[in-house]
Amino acid sequence: MEGKKNIITKNSVRFLIIIFLVGIFGHINPGTRELMLWLTPFTLFITMGVVFYSLICESNNKLIAWFFLTYILTFILEVVGVKSGLIFGNYSYGSTLGLKLLSVPLIIGLNRVFVILGGISIAQKITSDKNLSALITAMVAVVFDLILEPVAIKLDYWTWQNGNIPLQNYMAWFVISFLFAWIYNRMNLNLKTDLPKIYLAVQTVFFISLLIFI
Repeated sequence: MEGKKNIITKNSVRFLIIIFLVGIFGHINPGTRELMLWLTPFTLFITMGVVFYSLICESNNKLIAWFFLTYILTFILEVVGVKSGLIFGNYSYGSTLGLKLLSVPLIIGLNRVFVILGGISIAQKITSDKNLSALITAMVAVVFDLILEPVAIKLDYWTWQNGNIPLQNYMAWFVISFLFAWIYNRMNLNLKTDLPKIYLAVQTVFFISLLIFI
């Protein structure tokens, strides 16, 4: 069984790397960029599905409960944020991320969960202290957001009022990431799969590449 899981993990890693490499070159090439933008929500859904499958394979109901709780609450925070501007600042989503509910793409909450989970996966390799682990997770999430934001604006994921990314946005994601990582740690959850942090690493390389070349 362990050997089968290792094979699945290796194949999943190869799949993620190939998909995001295609995405990098597809976005850099002006002739295929529109196609890549159209494919964005489908690509995210498929790649996140691969990582989510690795979570299901752990057969941990508490982990799945945390996952969906985090998704629902981060999605609600996004809805409140878009409508009020009170949480992250004044912003609105474009059309690139696909189907929306209450002006928020359904896919965005999932990506936020995987960023937090990737940060947790990294933090747990560094420390066993639950509070420090949550702090490291929050820092990882903010660093990722710093890389993501300028690219997201260029690709019409979302736009900020007056074109300025407020400090409030990063502070909010720091607090939110810390909170959900803290809850995760208090539930005594422990990831066995490395896919969440690998997925976060691959996404980070993807957005750094686009930040440099487009």
